[in-house]
Amino acid sequence: MDVGWWMSIKAMVLFAALAVGGFAALLSVLPGSPVWRIFNPPKTVAITSEAGADRTGAPAEPPRKFEIITLLARDAIPAILENRVAFLTGVEAEAQMAPSDRVIGVSIGNDHRAYSTAQLSSHEVVNDTIGGVPVAVTW
Repeated sequence: MDVGWWMSIKAMVLFAALAVGGFAALLSVLPGSPVWRIFNPPKTVAITSEAGADRTGAPAEPPRKFEIITLLARDAIPAILENRVAFLTGVEAEAQMAPSDRVIGVSIGNDHRAYSTAQLSSHEVVNDTIGGVPVAVTW
């Protein structure tokens, strides 16, 4: 019994399903797409001036509306957690960084840390313990 044609139909259906799923996944991360708007509805804020006129006596401007667009969902940028990463030693960091790279330095007691601002730009916060004190470092 020849099942080659049946396997090719199953393969085409699987490919089509993967293509549709991939397209839906792409739409879900593109700001402004229909899927994006389902999970990130725009918020409108109206700013109004006092009724009547301003202090100069000129007529008040009509209310302006501003749309607040959420680009990332809540908690979309993961924090760097001390128990989930291995921080570099000073020698290791010196080998990977240029002298002009910026860091945020924190010293508590005899414990010293330097956090790369380049890494903080993509993670936004580091939760660490320095000198026995829990700290949150952000850029």
